[in-house]
Amino acid sequence: MSALQNLLSRPIQDQQSAGYSHTADEMANQPVVWQKTLRVVQSLLPALSEFCVGVNNLILTGAGSSYYAAVSMMPLLKRAFPSVEAIPSTEILMDPESCFPQDGFVLVSIARSGNSPESNAVFALAEQLRPRGVKHLVITCNSDGELLRVAQRCGSRAFRMLLPDESNDKGLAMTASFTSLSIAGFSLGFLPASSDYAAIVDGLCKAAGPLLGSGSDLASAESGKGYSRVFFLGTRPFFGGALEAHLKVQELSGGAVVAKAEDTLGFRHGPMAAVDANSLIVLFLSCNSYRRRYELDLLRELHDKRLGKKTIVVCDGTDGLWQSPWIGPRGDVIDYGPTPGVTDEVRAPLLAVTGQLLGLFFSLSAGLRPDNPSPSGIITRVVQGVRIHPYGAPG
Repeated sequence: MSALQNLLSRPIQDQQSAGYSHTADEMANQPVVWQKTLRVVQSLLPALSEFCVGVNNLILTGAGSSYYAAVSMMPLLKRAFPSVEAIPSTEILMDPESCFPQDGFVLVSIARSGNSPESNAVFALAEQLRPRGVKHLVITCNSDGELLRVAQRCGSRAFRMLLPDESNDKGLAMTASFTSLSIAGFSLGFLPASSDYAAIVDGLCKAAGPLLGSGSDLASAESGKGYSRVFFLGTRPFFGGALEAHLKVQELSGGAVVAKAEDTLGFRHGPMAAVDANSLIVLFLSCNSYRRRYELDLLRELHDKRLGKKTIVVCDGTDGLWQSPWIGPRGDVIDYGPTPGVTDEVRAPLLAVTGQLLGLFFSLSAGLRPDNPSPSGIITRVVQGVRIHPYGAPG
């Protein structure tokens, strides 16, 4: 029984008392939710393909984890559309004119709740500033969200993709919602070949099983070792997963563990200086042999410089890494097994799961309640305290 399964095997009253019942279950249930997401998306693909005919520009947007889902989708979607850009709704709200194209575009609004004030304000700004050029695609987990309602009022100019109820996490931190939103967005890269999309989702589900098992065991074992910093290293195709992983550690640990996401090669250009004796480094390996050569070079450098307390390598096949001198006694490997056909461009959810597990067990080790690790209300499930001002108002 894995460490995650052990948590969930306890009586539900004990889980609720410890404050992890929702978060742990939502993490563990992700492969099931991904399959349900696949079925929902497959039912929508014919209409979505028609909606996207002639589309050249996509602006992918969301706030926080939803933006990281946008970053996760972008590399794959750039293969299918001439122009794709991921921009946080928080940035668009501050400077919409430089973010919205002058020509026609689809604003892809990504949201768990659909009640984020910034994301809903960006939808309204697109309607205000580009009324003749914008179409909307809303991907959300909440049937009662405001974003879904405003999209409905746009008629045929808006396409609504409502994901399964189980994707709408009850815990504070986005877990199944982030991965499901990302996987739903990947479908835009497979509109001419929906069978290929199904194969990709099946492969991700197959990889998630061993990752949740061995990953939770390692996360549990490392959670009490006094890490104060965690660095998640990932290359561009799945860098959105590194961003989400870093956020999960910070959110779930209540900020006690500071995390950072870095591009694999960019790590040498300054961020490496922040690694101290209490740092954990998580390096996510590509399946692409060209990229992997660079990643293994960095792994060797980390070993030779004896950086950090520990390095964890996450990969789809150890390729002898267990015996590699670059791992050594200060390293570990999480091998989630071969995933034929699952390219780097869709691996972000797997990297995010790694961060979720570390965040969960860091949270429990610190005596926090993962379902609500911020009882003081510093962060909330839906951001609070944002006042939306009229655009173009004098002063």
